[in-house]
Amino acid sequence: MKQQVYQTPLAGGFETKLPQNPQNAGIVENWTVDRSTGGWSSRLGFEPFRPGQSSFSPFGSVEAVSSLHVSRALAGGARDHILFEQDGSLQLFYTAAGAPILRTLATGRHVPAPTEAASWFTDTPHGTVITNGVDRPVIVKPWPLGTAAEATLAIGRCIRPFGFDAPAATVLPHKVKPYPPLDSATPAAYGVPTAGGAGRTTLWCPQQGNAIPDGGQYGLGFANNLAGEDGDKAALFGYAVSYISESGSEGPSSTLASVGWSLEKRAFGFRHAVTLDVPLGPKGTVARKLYRTANYAGDAADAGDTTLYLIDLIRNNEETTFFDATLTAALGQAAPDIPTGPLPAPRARFSAMFNGCLFLDGGVDDAKTLFFSAPGLIEQFSATSYIELSSRGGGITAIYGSYTALVVFRENGIDLVQGTFAAGFTVTAINSSVSCRAPHSVAAIPDLGVVFLGMDGVYAITGGVVGGAIADVVNLTTLQDGLIERITPDCHPRAVGVFSEKTREYHLYFPVDGNDRPNEGLVLHVDRLPTVESISPWSTRVGFPVGALATLYDGTIIFGHNTGAESGDASTGRGLFVMSGARQLGTTIVGQNMVANDPPTSVYRSAWFAAGDPQIQKQFSYVTIWVMTTGDAAITMRHFKDFSLTPVLERTYKAQPPDAAALATLDAAVLGSADYREARLVPLRYSVAHMSASWFCFELRTTSDLVFVGYEYEFTSKGTRIVSGVRV
Repeated sequence: MKQQVYQTPLAGGFETKLPQNPQNAGIVENWTVDRSTGGWSSRLGFEPFRPGQSSFSPFGSVEAVSSLHVSRALAGGARDHILFEQDGSLQLFYTAAGAPILRTLATGRHVPAPTEAASWFTDTPHGTVITNGVDRPVIVKPWPLGTAAEATLAIGRCIRPFGFDAPAATVLPHKVKPYPPLDSATPAAYGVPTAGGAGRTTLWCPQQGNAIPDGGQYGLGFANNLAGEDGDKAALFGYAVSYISESGSEGPSSTLASVGWSLEKRAFGFRHAVTLDVPLGPKGTVARKLYRTANYAGDAADAGDTTLYLIDLIRNNEETTFFDATLTAALGQAAPDIPTGPLPAPRARFSAMFNGCLFLDGGVDDAKTLFFSAPGLIEQFSATSYIELSSRGGGITAIYGSYTALVVFRENGIDLVQGTFAAGFTVTAINSSVSCRAPHSVAAIPDLGVVFLGMDGVYAITGGVVGGAIADVVNLTTLQDGLIERITPDCHPRAVGVFSEKTREYHLYFPVDGNDRPNEGLVLHVDRLPTVESISPWSTRVGFPVGALATLYDGTIIFGHNTGAESGDASTGRGLFVMSGARQLGTTIVGQNMVANDPPTSVYRSAWFAAGDPQIQKQFSYVTIWVMTTGDAAITMRHFKDFSLTPVLERTYKAQPPDAAALATLDAAVLGSADYREARLVPLRYSVAHMSASWFCFELRTTSDLVFVGYEYEFTSKGTRIVSGVRV
């Protein structure tokens, strides 16, 4: 019978669902897409991130990295500041004058359990807000920092508690002694001035127009008893202060502190000034607003009215004495009708920016409530600025600010928050069956949507979150049955994901098969997103000890080691690493040198081929693969029949031009004595032992640098039809 040849392009990634699309594969492990050919490239690995020559310096801690974030909100993308956590310590890493600098910002922070999400980072115009559901939120603003010596002096200013714990401390007005009567020869003897105490302090402000050049328009209280016949008149004024943080946000004002006096019957021609002791604000306070009432004594024009009006903005957090001689008519704007309150979610787990407002979840204590700040004022929360979500969806598991909506992931669904602070926010439930328990898997992919790990697959929210009219939730892993199910129960929070514009890949790592730390990776190759649903854009990664993920400003993916050197072997990897094209899985310290570890093994197993009717026996004879290689690349070939994963035959070949001498690879070539050439297309044809089968697949394995471009297989149909199964 005539020999038949079947060719297929490498259009898809791996597919586990049977029967498989021949354009997909059963395994695509440790490959990336080669953009020049569209094939699968084995050029990948990881290496230390900016290491010392013979150590992992400056990353000295052997602990696992639980969280990682690259802050760039205030650096314009030109300079990255890296924040990460190890064993409850928050670390800051950056470079200055070409030198790596690592500083500890905080210690004793909560260490997440395997069932808990790690710390959450949100970049704002005023710094990076960090929450974890246990510790009070903090804000980090590491700009500017210089050399190691300069950083030592400035590091304390980089981090502070986020928001306001409580109302401001109370203002202390000194007691006022009215001006002595006309018939008094000498002023009364005053005691030592004490804030709020027995001693009195008084500054007299002349009321007559000829007393001072501007007409004497200063002072508090009555000053119209010119005839000495009006009788006693009471004065009563209330004071309050609020703090202004570095973000420009105003905290809750203090309780009202009052001071009063009575105008003596024969006194005339003077108002009074009040001396105030103004409290200092907490760390991060840059100014204080001082407020006062009008005269609210019983017989005053504003009797009983304790409305607060702005007196002055104290533009520092240093001065504690203030003299108030402001006329009531000269008071500033009234304080807001809805006052600012303390931070409403001191145990917030998640945060996100949307339409200028910072959103916080209520934490475990208030898991179905969202709080939002005033626009542009990330630490200013009023008592009415919150959204109570429906009880139907359960607690909040993550939030993400997209272009047109705030995505709120729930235990039992997904909501979208839309609108503005001025017009009001609305909540729309877009799904009640898909949930996300892996908050650090959420990432935005241009032209696709917001991608995340659900309980039964990887999903994308399309449409309404990226500018479209209608939001939809789409499962991207319908062809990968069984993989997501392998995730260790209750360890979804340890899954981490990130999208890189540089590689056009979404990386997702999660713990499987009982492990409590990520040990399996799933990579979405965005440029291979299918035009038809039967094409898979996915590959897998193994051997990458990812604990936390982030990208640098140029799209380079970095990660924190998920075990460090916890085994006790000080020579093993620790700290931060970078995904690279290096064919190595990290490094090991051997003596005084850093030695590259063995490269990852790249595995490609084809789909199962029926080559037509699966009931017809076929004689498979040859498989030819095409690879792009630069030299001495070794490939191990296996082939299988009828869904048995016991190899029929296994051989190792060199991907070299047929009948030619082996070429040197670049790292092994000797200048002047070796022939090194650019990568060329090499066909490799191997026999599959004329085996008879209904189904057939092959597998290649390599630790060499190559690009797998395509393949074909040759077969002859025997015409023998299977008519029955095994008799029992």
